[in-house]
Amino acid sequence: MSLENNISVIIPAAGNSSRFGGSIPKQFLNLGDETVIEKSVNLFLRSLKIREVIVAINANDNHIKSQSFYNDSRVKIVEGGITRSQSVLNALAEVDQSIEIIVIHDAARPWLKESHFDDLLSQLTNDKSIQGIFPVISVTDSLRMKDKGNLIPVDREQFLNVQTPQIFYHEPLKSAFQQLKKEDLDISDESQLMERAGYKLLAAPGDKSNIKITFNDDIVNYAGRDLRIGRGIDFHRFQPGSGFTLGNVFIDCEFSIVAHSDGDIILHAISDALLGAAGLRDIGHYFPDSDAKNKNLSSVIIIEKSLDLLKQDGLWPHNIDFVVVCEKPKIGPYVNQIKKSLSGILRIEENFIGVKATTTEKMGEIGKGNGIAVYAIASLRRYKD
Repeated sequence: MSLENNISVIIPAAGNSSRFGGSIPKQFLNLGDETVIEKSVNLFLRSLKIREVIVAINANDNHIKSQSFYNDSRVKIVEGGITRSQSVLNALAEVDQSIEIIVIHDAARPWLKESHFDDLLSQLTNDKSIQGIFPVISVTDSLRMKDKGNLIPVDREQFLNVQTPQIFYHEPLKSAFQQLKKEDLDISDESQLMERAGYKLLAAPGDKSNIKITFNDDIVNYAGRDLRIGRGIDFHRFQPGSGFTLGNVFIDCEFSIVAHSDGDIILHAISDALLGAAGLRDIGHYFPDSDAKNKNLSSVIIIEKSLDLLKQDGLWPHNIDFVVVCEKPKIGPYVNQIKKSLSGILRIEENFIGVKATTTEKMGEIGKGNGIAVYAIASLRRYKD
């Protein structure tokens, strides 16, 4: 059997990340130059063996269209279900009948190695006695079982952690799901389903680095230790006007900002902090005010350029903290809007963004109401596969 162009991959990604927390589902968080789900999907798209990748998403998902694979001709997007089984079943219905092998892989397991996937696939196709394969790793922590309010010690040698990708032949997997629908079974993964349907599977050695992101610390702990910190400061004068933008949020007031670009002083200070943390030049070097094409330039473009420069060195923002200094207008009513806006621009969680505002107690030019300043600090992490 030729494997080339004969495999479909199903990525269930309809979960709401309730254990992870945060405003952005974990599968759409950024890991350097790719999001979690982009890493999971793009590994398979690089393989000539894969004909299609089917991603099952939440019906209310607002992030999938921004993913790099969204317009790839080999990717199908389907609506997921309330449970993992329903999501996989919905995706399975879209698989071409000529496909021989189905791969099911967690969206939140972005560090799968291509060599590990190839090894699992080879073991399946070389062993004619099995209909599927799934990776397992040993349990290293001590275990206790809850029993009527008591915690009973159990032998960890009797337990294994089950991973993905799980790989099955198409027809047996379809048959197992038909049985699931008839008997209304509740299963946690497809290997359990296949075994309950009577099919023989191989539990193969897994890879401890192929972790599933469940909690926020899973990302932080796995990230590289290369932590960078930078500072950015920006000042602008006020002039009479009808408002200005801060953090890409419009502030309705009687001032505007004197600037060559659009004058978004928050984005300017953050950009300088990011560039400084990466050991790069400031935004004046990349966007000089002597260049006419930068006149009225959106500061979001400045941020995007800064992020592109970080990507080239495998870096990405970890957290941002800044303080806006001005007598007026009052910034407090806009703090939540600014945090949400910056979360979308920087693709980091809102709880990794600190927004504060203060005055100079009437001291200096800012205290006289003639201008505004922002002091920003940014930390970067290098993320590794």
